[in-house]
Amino acid sequence: MSFSLFFRFIIGLLLPTLYASFVTKECSHPRLTRSQGNVLFAAPGGSNDDVDLGFLSQLSRRDAVFLSVGAVVYGKLVSDAVRKVARGTDYPEDHERRTRDTFRRALLEAPTKANEPLRILEVGMGTDCRTIRRGIYDQAFQDLMKVSPSLVINGIQLTGVDLDLPKKDIVTKAQEKLASVGGVDKKGHIMFDVQEGDLVKGLSRFKDGHFDCITCSLTLCSVEDQNRALQEIRRLLNPNGGTFGYVEHVSVAEGEGHEILEWQQKNLDPLQQLVAQNCHLHRNTDETIRDAFNTVPSVDSSKSSPNGSAFILQEERFFVEDMWPVSCQCCGVLKRVP
Repeated sequence: MSFSLFFRFIIGLLLPTLYASFVTKECSHPRLTRSQGNVLFAAPGGSNDDVDLGFLSQLSRRDAVFLSVGAVVYGKLVSDAVRKVARGTDYPEDHERRTRDTFRRALLEAPTKANEPLRILEVGMGTDCRTIRRGIYDQAFQDLMKVSPSLVINGIQLTGVDLDLPKKDIVTKAQEKLASVGGVDKKGHIMFDVQEGDLVKGLSRFKDGHFDCITCSLTLCSVEDQNRALQEIRRLLNPNGGTFGYVEHVSVAEGEGHEILEWQQKNLDPLQQLVAQNCHLHRNTDETIRDAFNTVPSVDSSKSSPNGSAFILQEERFFVEDMWPVSCQCCGVLKRVP
């Protein structure tokens, strides 16, 4: 085991207590309750995995200092990781390749309409338009122009939605990046805009089924209510074959052989939400997506499925060790049943 992995493991063992030490000082914290004289931290979603923190009153001053220093170290690790992600240049290739392939499949399988642009929505575009800046769409747009000649005339409308809008110069650079994609600026056109919006509250400015393709990357980990967010994605997606492509980090599943990471996910989740903008480490996002779309495993089985379901074009679970603590990830493409 490398020194880096060993260091992360030690911090992972310590942090449940570190976080507990921090939250007990916040008497008004909404997740805190008291039961039989002990402080309990209620796990998000009201699970039964509450952690008894009564032993904290017995900690020595030296232990408290040690634990506090460890908490700062973890915060530094996470904040460094978040900054790398924000820069858009430090994603490992195992993650980038799957993101490119997932978005490409979703775009190529999306339905096109006569005399209308292909409408794409990316939820969680970010204040840096990171997927555009990293070239995630480049190959997909080039291939689209080859297989769908009508797009040369009708064009592509890419809309980004996020809670916080990027600065005007960043949007301009993103538009220039899209215009420079090989062949697109000469044969067709890509229209791009970013709008402020909250999936959980709803994007009422868009009618039902407005978008032919919806994409998201490392977004559903931080929404307050995944079910409501996914229902809004489903509402916005074209019911006649619209596609949804996603890349998310998820909780370790039983039998995947990453018990230490699973333990860390469960116990570090509250602190992760605090220091990483509500990012949840232990969500079964892939299962939630399948349930929200009432998925079926193949095109043939969809023929006997009720209206409103979707079939799975592709899906995968994988690990990217260099993205700890969000190493366990999933990706997939769904297509709504006409």
